[in-house]
Amino acid sequence: MNPTIFFIAILIGMSLLACQSKPSSEATTQPTDSTGAKKPQSVAVLEKTVLAVHDSVMPAMSELIKLKKEVIQHLAELDKQPDSVERHQQKQQGLAMKAALEEADQVMMDWMHHYNGDTLAKLNRRQAMAYLKEEQKRVNAMNRLMRKSIIDAQAYLVLR
Repeated sequence: MNPTIFFIAILIGMSLLACQSKPSSEATTQPTDSTGAKKPQSVAVLEKTVLAVHDSVMPAMSELIKLKKEVIQHLAELDKQPDSVERHQQKQQGLAMKAALEEADQVMMDWMHHYNGDTLAKLNRRQAMAYLKEEQKRVNAMNRLMRKSIIDAQAYLVLR
């Protein structure tokens, strides 16, 4: 693989990542819990921020799945080619891309199954804020992993 092309692909990917729209943190109305009571503003704002990150990356799941299929298809094509150092390198990179896409998919699924907004109604403000701050770390990590795996897979597939 030509290092210059790889470097250019990485720069393009980083540029695309930088251009991703950031979720808005503007609160239009104060959310309510399951009993209809208004949540304290800081809890409501943090919850909205956490969910906005998830909502911003959720549409990328279809791209992630599409890329995973393309990587798998490319790996199958590589298996049909005669052995060579280049083929071996491409196969190793492809397996790494497939694993990264699978990990990102699993992290998204884990976050969605783990997050429980209904829990907030049962917690006091301090506990709710602690829960949401931990969820914010998790959802931000998931967001970064999803976007990075997509950009890396796109760069890999361009260079094949």
